[in-house]
Amino acid sequence: MQPNETHYSNKDYKRLGDRIRNKPHDIAPDDLLMLQQLRMSYKEPLATIFNAIERLAHNVDKDCICTYRVKRIESIVSKLIRFPEMQVNRAEDIAGCRCILSSTEKVYELYNRILKNQSRLPFLIKGVIHDYIEKPKESGYRSIHLNAVLKDGDNRRVEIQLRALEHHNWATLVEITDLLFGAKLKEYGRQGNEDLFEFHRLLARNEDALTKKDKYKIADVSIKYNYITTIGDVFARNYLDVRAQWNEMKLQQKHFFLISTGSDGTPDFLGYLLFEEAEKAYFERFINNDENRNIVLTHLQRADFTKISIAYSNYFLTFNNTMNRVLLYLSEAVVNAYKQNKVQAFSRYFQCFLDIVTFWVDRQMLELRSFKLDKNVKNSLLMRTEWTNSIKSSINTMHYIMADMRRRIRFDVMHIAPYVVMRKKLHRFRLDVVDKQNGHHEG
Repeated sequence: MQPNETHYSNKDYKRLGDRIRNKPHDIAPDDLLMLQQLRMSYKEPLATIFNAIERLAHNVDKDCICTYRVKRIESIVSKLIRFPEMQVNRAEDIAGCRCILSSTEKVYELYNRILKNQSRLPFLIKGVIHDYIEKPKESGYRSIHLNAVLKDGDNRRVEIQLRALEHHNWATLVEITDLLFGAKLKEYGRQGNEDLFEFHRLLARNEDALTKKDKYKIADVSIKYNYITTIGDVFARNYLDVRAQWNEMKLQQKHFFLISTGSDGTPDFLGYLLFEEAEKAYFERFINNDENRNIVLTHLQRADFTKISIAYSNYFLTFNNTMNRVLLYLSEAVVNAYKQNKVQAFSRYFQCFLDIVTFWVDRQMLELRSFKLDKNVKNSLLMRTEWTNSIKSSINTMHYIMADMRRRIRFDVMHIAPYVVMRKKLHRFRLDVVDKQNGHHEG
């Protein structure tokens, strides 16, 4: 079943929206085909606007990540239900480009270049500009949203999102939480889960805006939900498998990526060179999605494993750098409890921290072993360099967090009780790490 090239009027689309709202869980095959044809009709305006944006973005930030996608069918249906007056063919975000830049300053530099260079660009900015960085949403969401149309008279709008990397990592972590904890934060906000909503709302703040109480809250929620190790376990399970698949299929040569993730967090993905073949695969996967997997088709022109894992960490579930902030605040809770002689709190926070470090050490050993055995890496300098940099980054981050905590916890007679607890736990920790090292060497 594939979409045809039928021309539909505004009245046709209005009736389509009404039919979907009346039976959102039983959409007729012809209506699905109509939605798919609408999605595919955005190919030309989306590609034209994206190419112009990507060039500007790389002039501003050579390390930026730019992607584009056409909105998933499930998301279009969900939006029709949430907005009863919306006409599907006039939605402003059916097609979208996203630029992820290394800093907020670079986001605004790109934003200003877009506005100043409209006379030389193939598109115009239309409608309201939403600056959620200057005025974040209640949840903590931050990004700049613009809508663009081509100058050739095509009125279909393409949404442009500009984000800093830290804002992107935060947003995708919310979606990961929804998937793995069933929190529904993106859909229901605070009503989905009060603890996890507040947890993410605090994580959205700049570090200097967080109080000690805020950091305790982040640490307490992470312990209550076993947050870091629950997500870390999924990341560790997926990471080596997904990276091996990526290297084996040589997906760096592709431009379109079909990614799907089940409720267990296990991803699969395919790469394509052409928009049409990628969209055909997406629609077939959507129609036959008996397992109710979360499916997205995206375009990334300059793909490598790290970039696509960052851009779509909510689908790949291999890593997310906001997790490092959670661990950092847990380490600060350890230090604060130590300095305040809160022995029980210190014991709880410190044990949790050591459990996470133990888990990380185990994962790092497995990754290093996989790195040495991967034949594709041995034959590709590009793959080897990218993976080596990823390993170094992980080690440096953990070293910084541990060294900072060690520097701030000093022995003195005023803190003898938590110090004794710390020494006992460190002794047990070192024995566990040695056991794991011996186990890996024997394996």
